[in-house]
Amino acid sequence: MIIFYLIAIFDFNEPGGPSSAYFANSTIISLYDATAINPANLPRIGNNGLALVYTKPFGLSTLTYNRLILNLNRPALGFSFSSLGQTGYYEHTFTLATGFALNLNFSYGIILKGYNVNIRDYGNDFFPSLNLGILFKQSTYRLALVFADMNNPKSKQGDLIPASLQIGGSLNSFNGFSLSCDFLKNTVSERFLGGIELNLLPIFSLRFGVATNPYLIAGGFGVSLKNLSIDYGYRYHPRLKETHVLSLSLKS
Repeated sequence: MIIFYLIAIFDFNEPGGPSSAYFANSTIISLYDATAINPANLPRIGNNGLALVYTKPFGLSTLTYNRLILNLNRPALGFSFSSLGQTGYYEHTFTLATGFALNLNFSYGIILKGYNVNIRDYGNDFFPSLNLGILFKQSTYRLALVFADMNNPKSKQGDLIPASLQIGGSLNSFNGFSLSCDFLKNTVSERFLGGIELNLLPIFSLRFGVATNPYLIAGGFGVSLKNLSIDYGYRYHPRLKETHVLSLSLKS
């Protein structure tokens, strides 16, 4: 099914947080991406957290996306619920994630996902899915491998969410500069996701990103206080309007 101006079912997957501004998300150690993409990052977060994400995808006034995330440090667990919809059509995604650190360098995790779609005149449909993630971490770089939607989940209407492989890496360099990139492949398409982050101040970061298929550019910033973080991401689409993503998180 094609909905919302050429968006496929459950194709608008916005974890929120830093990756809203630089796309690459397999190696990001944050509750946003650990509960949506790579659960192997969960044991590396080191705190309890609560977060909210809000956006109007592609500037469409009738379309709203919200996401609620909760993570626990011990044990390393994460929960999230997201909702995308407009009158007559809603998509909901539930996730339960857990991760395990085998040592200081290697961790892995799984995400159990539930997709729910509610279409007026068609009714409700629910189908499960599974992500498996692996992370290798050193002081200056991280490598990740993610198997997403491994069971090729499919709705009653025949809409398929194809299984995908995501390979990523990030480099933390000198003077607060970091570089991240991901390569994502499924049976339908291939994508490159890349971004940079500049920590200009202890509490302030600038971010920029690019993606292919379709070609997108992004930018944004993050403000990190003692227990509060605010992230803003701007995404430009060549055919649709821009998307503004606002994320707010608390940690303890």
